[in-house]
Amino acid sequence: MGVITEEARRWAEQDYPDYAFAVNERDIQKYAHAIGETDRIHFDREAAIEAGYDEIVAPPFFPYVIRMHASHLVGRDQLEPDGSASADVPPLNTTRAMAGEITIDLGEPVLAGDVVKVTKRITDLFEKEGRSGTLVFVKMEFTFTNQRGDLVAREEFTRIYR
Repeated sequence: MGVITEEARRWAEQDYPDYAFAVNERDIQKYAHAIGETDRIHFDREAAIEAGYDEIVAPPFFPYVIRMHASHLVGRDQLEPDGSASADVPPLNTTRAMAGEITIDLGEPVLAGDVVKVTKRITDLFEKEGRSGTLVFVKMEFTFTNQRGDLVAREEFTRIYR
């Protein structure tokens, strides 16, 4: 018998609520500082306009900031022992989790003033036998679109449980 139960399959089929993040200049500037970016288009509106943008533009991987923003964190009572949000952990008889493959495709740049909507879905749930026993793979997709409906980024993330 496999590790993936019917309860886990139902968990994987659930709908997740979309959430929106209003991007401001300060968010972009803080991220640019944090990664050591010095291009003026991330700090100065006039420089961004001269470069062909309507507003200050975020560095390319800024959508990850949106996905990991503190406003999406939950209280300790809603966390697993490893710190994962309980709602994001499938009901499996496993004791460990680790990150697997991550693929990010970038689309339109994020600009100050954009409202970026994030849509999450589970795309696959399967198991494989590994050296240490059965491994369960949960593949997730996060799609980021701006207020104009343009794709900003798509992230595919695999979490592995054993």
